[in-house]
Amino acid sequence: MPKSPVRFSKSAMPALVAVALFASALPSTNARAASEGPEGSPLPSAANVEVDTYRAEITTDGTYKAGAAGSVKIKLTAKAGFHINGQYPYRFKASAPAEGVSYPKPVLERADGQFEEKTAVFTLPFVAAHAGKFAVGGVLNLSVCSPASCIVQKAPLDVTVTVQ
Repeated sequence: MPKSPVRFSKSAMPALVAVALFASALPSTNARAASEGPEGSPLPSAANVEVDTYRAEITTDGTYKAGAAGSVKIKLTAKAGFHINGQYPYRFKASAPAEGVSYPKPVLERADGQFEEKTAVFTLPFVAAHAGKFAVGGVLNLSVCSPASCIVQKAPLDVTVTVQ
Protein backbone atom coordinates (compact mmCIF):
# COMPACT_ATOMS: atom_id res chain seq x y z
CA MET A 1 0.00 0.00 0.00
CA PRO A 2 1.64 3.34 -1.05
CA LYS A 3 2.12 5.95 1.64
CA SER A 4 0.82 9.45 1.12
CA PRO A 5 3.37 12.27 1.32
CA VAL A 6 3.79 14.08 4.62
CA ARG A 7 2.34 17.59 4.54
CA PHE A 8 3.02 20.42 6.96
CA SER A 9 1.00 23.51 7.61
CA LYS A 10 2.43 26.88 6.63
CA SER A 11 2.72 27.82 10.31
CA ALA A 12 4.94 24.78 11.01
CA MET A 13 7.41 25.54 8.20
CA PRO A 14 9.52 28.22 10.01
CA ALA A 15 10.11 25.83 12.92
CA LEU A 16 11.07 22.98 10.58
CA VAL A 17 13.48 25.23 8.67
CA ALA A 18 15.06 26.37 11.97
CA VAL A 19 15.54 22.75 13.10
CA ALA A 20 17.08 21.82 9.74
CA LEU A 21 19.48 24.80 9.83
CA PHE A 22 20.50 24.03 13.41
CA ALA A 23 21.13 20.37 12.57
CA SER A 24 23.27 21.33 9.57
CA ALA A 25 25.45 23.52 11.82
CA LEU A 26 26.37 20.57 14.04
CA PRO A 27 29.44 18.48 13.27
CA SER A 28 28.69 15.03 11.89
CA THR A 29 28.44 12.18 14.38
CA ASN A 30 31.70 10.82 12.99
CA ALA A 31 33.52 14.10 13.70
CA ARG A 32 35.24 14.48 17.04
CA ALA A 33 35.50 17.82 18.77
CA ALA A 34 38.98 19.33 18.65
CA SER A 35 39.10 19.13 22.43
CA GLU A 36 38.65 15.33 22.36
CA GLY A 37 41.23 12.66 21.69
CA PRO A 38 40.71 8.96 20.97
CA GLU A 39 37.62 7.45 22.56
CA GLY A 40 36.38 10.96 23.48
CA SER A 41 39.10 11.52 26.10
CA PRO A 42 40.11 15.18 26.59
CA LEU A 43 43.16 16.36 24.67
CA PRO A 44 45.91 17.93 26.72
CA SER A 45 46.51 21.61 26.11
CA ALA A 46 49.01 22.37 23.38
CA ALA A 47 50.57 25.38 21.73
CA ASN A 48 48.42 24.61 18.68
CA VAL A 49 45.46 22.51 17.60
CA GLU A 50 45.22 21.70 13.91
CA VAL A 51 42.40 19.85 12.16
CA ASP A 52 41.10 19.74 8.57
CA THR A 53 39.04 22.92 9.00
CA TYR A 54 41.18 25.25 11.14
CA ARG A 55 44.38 25.87 13.08
CA ALA A 56 44.28 27.43 16.56
CA GLU A 57 47.53 28.51 18.20
CA ILE A 58 48.89 30.43 21.15
CA THR A 59 52.23 32.21 20.87
CA THR A 60 54.47 34.32 23.08
CA ASP A 61 54.82 38.03 22.44
CA GLY A 62 58.51 38.73 23.14
CA THR A 63 60.29 38.95 26.49
CA TYR A 64 58.61 39.16 29.87
CA LYS A 65 59.70 40.88 33.09
CA ALA A 66 58.54 40.05 36.62
CA GLY A 67 55.85 42.43 37.86
CA ALA A 68 55.21 43.90 34.38
CA ALA A 69 52.24 43.24 32.14
CA GLY A 70 52.86 40.75 29.35
CA SER A 71 50.62 39.01 26.84
CA VAL A 72 50.27 36.00 24.58
CA LYS A 73 48.48 35.89 21.25
CA ILE A 74 45.68 33.41 20.44
CA LYS A 75 45.11 33.04 16.71
CA LEU A 76 42.48 31.07 14.81
CA THR A 77 42.97 30.50 11.08
CA ALA A 78 40.23 28.95 8.95
CA LYS A 79 41.55 26.54 6.32
CA ALA A 80 40.59 26.27 2.63
CA GLY A 81 36.85 26.26 2.08
CA PHE A 82 36.11 27.63 5.56
CA HIS A 83 35.81 31.11 7.08
CA ILE A 84 35.39 32.70 10.51
CA ASN A 85 31.75 32.47 11.64
CA GLY A 86 30.45 36.05 11.68
CA GLN A 87 27.61 35.18 14.07
CA TYR A 88 29.42 33.06 16.67
CA PRO A 89 30.18 34.50 20.15
CA TYR A 90 33.90 33.64 20.21
CA ARG A 91 35.40 33.37 23.68
CA PHE A 92 38.76 32.58 25.26
CA LYS A 93 38.71 31.61 28.93
CA ALA A 94 42.05 31.48 30.73
CA SER A 95 42.87 28.39 32.77
CA ALA A 96 43.39 28.68 36.52
CA PRO A 97 46.67 30.61 36.75
CA ALA A 98 49.89 29.08 38.00
CA GLU A 99 51.03 30.38 41.39
CA GLY A 100 52.58 33.81 40.87
CA VAL A 101 50.61 34.52 37.67
CA SER A 102 47.45 36.59 37.36
CA TYR A 103 45.19 37.45 34.45
CA PRO A 104 43.86 41.05 34.48
CA LYS A 105 41.13 39.89 32.06
CA PRO A 106 40.71 36.09 32.31
CA VAL A 107 37.78 35.92 29.88
CA LEU A 108 38.02 37.44 26.41
CA GLU A 109 34.82 37.90 24.42
CA ARG A 110 34.34 38.57 20.71
CA ALA A 111 34.56 42.35 21.28
CA ASP A 112 38.10 41.85 22.67
CA GLY A 113 39.40 40.28 19.45
CA GLN A 114 40.14 41.24 15.87
CA PHE A 115 38.19 39.32 13.24
CA GLU A 116 38.68 39.00 9.50
CA GLU A 117 37.30 36.57 6.94
CA LYS A 118 39.92 33.85 7.61
CA THR A 119 41.47 34.83 10.96
CA ALA A 120 40.53 35.74 14.51
CA VAL A 121 43.07 37.04 17.05
CA PHE A 122 42.86 37.60 20.82
CA THR A 123 45.57 39.04 23.07
CA LEU A 124 45.56 37.57 26.59
CA PRO A 125 47.25 39.82 29.16
CA PHE A 126 48.97 38.35 32.22
CA VAL A 127 51.32 39.43 35.00
CA ALA A 128 53.95 37.19 36.61
CA ALA A 129 54.92 38.25 40.14
CA HIS A 130 58.39 36.70 39.95
CA ALA A 131 60.91 35.25 37.50
CA GLY A 132 60.47 31.69 36.26
CA LYS A 133 58.73 29.56 33.65
CA PHE A 134 54.94 29.55 33.66
CA ALA A 135 52.17 27.91 31.64
CA VAL A 136 49.76 30.51 30.27
CA GLY A 137 46.62 29.59 28.35
CA GLY A 138 43.06 28.38 28.43
CA VAL A 139 40.27 27.25 26.10
CA LEU A 140 39.19 28.90 22.85
CA ASN A 141 35.50 28.47 21.95
CA LEU A 142 35.40 28.74 18.17
CA SER A 143 33.38 28.21 15.02
CA VAL A 144 34.37 28.05 11.36
CA CYS A 145 31.95 27.70 8.47
CA SER A 146 31.86 26.47 4.90
CA PRO A 147 28.99 27.15 2.49
CA ALA A 148 27.49 23.80 3.60
CA SER A 149 27.95 23.81 7.38
CA CYS A 150 29.41 25.38 10.50
CA ILE A 151 31.63 23.61 13.02
CA VAL A 152 31.59 24.63 16.69
CA GLN A 153 34.45 23.34 18.85
CA LYS A 154 36.74 24.07 21.79
CA ALA A 155 40.53 24.18 21.52
CA PRO A 156 42.61 23.91 24.73
CA LEU A 157 45.77 25.98 24.24
CA ASP A 158 48.74 26.82 26.44
CA VAL A 159 52.31 27.96 26.07
CA THR A 160 55.25 28.19 28.46
CA VAL A 161 56.53 31.71 29.03
CA THR A 162 59.89 32.57 30.55
CA VAL A 163 59.79 35.58 32.87
CA GLN A 164 63.01 37.38 33.84
